[in-house]
Amino acid sequence: TLFIVIALITQLSIGAEVLYQASNNRATELQMNLVARTSAQELIGLIRDDANGEASEGGFSSALSGGAMSMPEGLADGMGGGGGFGGGGQGDAEGDEAEGDEAEGDDPEGEGEEDANVDSFEDAWARPMRMQLGDFEMTTFVDDENAKYSLVMLAEKDPEERDTAVERTVRILDALRDDFDDDLSESDARIIVDEIIRWMNPDSRSVDWPRPPRLSFDEEEHETLLLNSLEELMLIEGVTPALFYDQVRDGDRIAPGIESVFTVYTLPKFTTAGEVSLDDGGGEGIDEEQVDEALSDDASTGGSEEEITNNAGNVVDGEGGMKGVLDLASSVGIKININTAPRAVVEGLFPTYELPPVKTEALLEWRNEVDEDALAERQDNEEDLENIELRESIFGVNENEPKKFFKTLADLANVPGFNSEDLEPETEGEIQELLGVQSEIFSIYIYVRRSSLEGFEQESYYHEPPGTVLRLKAVIWRAPAEDGTKIVYLRDWHRVPYTRWRIPDFQRDLPSFEAQKYE
Repeated sequence: TLFIVIALITQLSIGAEVLYQASNNRATELQMNLVARTSAQELIGLIRDDANGEASEGGFSSALSGGAMSMPEGLADGMGGGGGFGGGGQGDAEGDEAEGDEAEGDDPEGEGEEDANVDSFEDAWARPMRMQLGDFEMTTFVDDENAKYSLVMLAEKDPEERDTAVERTVRILDALRDDFDDDLSESDARIIVDEIIRWMNPDSRSVDWPRPPRLSFDEEEHETLLLNSLEELMLIEGVTPALFYDQVRDGDRIAPGIESVFTVYTLPKFTTAGEVSLDDGGGEGIDEEQVDEALSDDASTGGSEEEITNNAGNVVDGEGGMKGVLDLASSVGIKININTAPRAVVEGLFPTYELPPVKTEALLEWRNEVDEDALAERQDNEEDLENIELRESIFGVNENEPKKFFKTLADLANVPGFNSEDLEPETEGEIQELLGVQSEIFSIYIYVRRSSLEGFEQESYYHEPPGTVLRLKAVIWRAPAEDGTKIVYLRDWHRVPYTRWRIPDFQRDLPSFEAQKYE
């Protein structure tokens, strides 16, 4: 009898402990989702405001002045702190915008308006945010999809354009991991590209990997099956997770993955409602009212516009639903932003007989040079220096000196070897057609971890603290609209397995790591 009583007590104790841990884990997950939601709102706001020239150069500096980054209701109490972020909420956005307009009015040269049409790593959205909120540490990372080469080009119907896209894709893969042991040879790269093209052929699908059902697919007209997401490439033979994802290696270096150089979200053509009638093509006419109703904010969104639960179970604010998307037009298309393009893309876009390595290296070196004019302007502005010092002490991240970036493609003439007399007319025309300085599609990463910095000492650039971590990603389109910039989700928030970092152009030239500290 005694043994039975002991067994029952043990079983009850274990059951109570399991129930407690499950409840505690659920509470932690809810808190982490709230932190992620807060940073998502601020980050998307920065990306949107950047298009209008209203984003602060200091990134999340609004958090320092009691601006738009307010704590979610109930989170501060649950986390036991987090003061200093202010409670301005959305109400302060108009005030900040008014100040931005006033500042813009003081710019006689109109440089603010010019810079608003340029995207670079000097923009607010490109600067990672790192902040400690009670027991949680939150970091962000924004990946510019317009910095990558679009695999959609492999589906071009024109044979010459398709062949050109194939060769570019092969060269980018070949350059992907130069200087690493697992570097792909040209033959290996070509095999992978052939497999991608085969995968995009509907006729090649089998019972094991059937063609996914799509309302947009037409058996007679569609010769290719575009990828739903870039991760779909890992179903292809030869594309392993180790090749797809960025890999942190010894010596504070990152071996870039396919996710860093290719995209499926930028399109070469975007037909808007104003360019072609809805009943074009001789078929049955389509009622425009039915289209508007189908794309309305309330049509099958799985939640209200204010509160939508995504596939990852996280509640994220919507912004306008899909209504009016057909009236939007892409201003960038497949043009690659030369300010943010990774090294492998820059090296692989053109064959070496058109742009030899010495020219591409000169381009990379130019955009890594310190912008002396911007640095002098920063040093002359005492308020900027104070804000930088404050951000460095709070965020625990040292801000680098401002770097040069291309405000227009004409600035390429500042790079040795890129003058008109140094380039063939055909190459110069390809540069104008293929490159740009703007971006409109971004992948947003948010990392929230429950970890106390006490006792943790970062030993390298990419050394992560221990503890539970929530990694989320979404893909958004910053679309220009008549009533301002519209944010359209191309892919909802979902969990990702690894943390992303921006990969420097010259990894071997990184200075020795020095631990950054909070004050």
